[in-house]
Amino acid sequence: MTPYSDGPEPGFYGWDAPGRDPILSAPTQHPAGGLFYFDDDADLAKLRAALDIIGVHRKAKTYAVFWDATIDTVEDRYLHQVRIVSTGALGYLFKAKPEAEALPEQPIPIGDYIETFIAEQKGKWNDEYAFSRHLRGTLGGDGDWAKESLGFGFAVENTYWGVYRLWSRPWLCTK
Repeated sequence: MTPYSDGPEPGFYGWDAPGRDPILSAPTQHPAGGLFYFDDDADLAKLRAALDIIGVHRKAKTYAVFWDATIDTVEDRYLHQVRIVSTGALGYLFKAKPEAEALPEQPIPIGDYIETFIAEQKGKWNDEYAFSRHLRGTLGGDGDWAKESLGFGFAVENTYWGVYRLWSRPWLCTK
């Protein structure tokens, strides 16, 4: 298993297989977790509160980030994504203990990294409010009747071990 894979088999530490059903996708061994989507104008105080509610370890500084960009936004439904993995998860779940132990503490906590990712994506994709020319066509929009705008998704993959995904995504607004 690698930090890019979907995770180990379901087991004691609640690494559940991803699913689309909102009830069956709830974490089996944690009180918090989940997935939510928000637009590029989300209030940061509300976002911080939502992250706290779903069990994100926002103040942790022991983590690594794995980054990816898609070439097919229509199929993949994201622009850029990051997987934020605690060093504990790297060592135990991903079987990379020596490498995880060698990682230095990050200069900013996870919560600040999340906000930095959002700000960087807004800087990259937004050239005007709501309907940027950089997003035109990324979800099949025609730039007139159907236009893309920037949004985000966040998922807790494992609350206990601190494994999260954050991605930028186009969303389609029609007249």
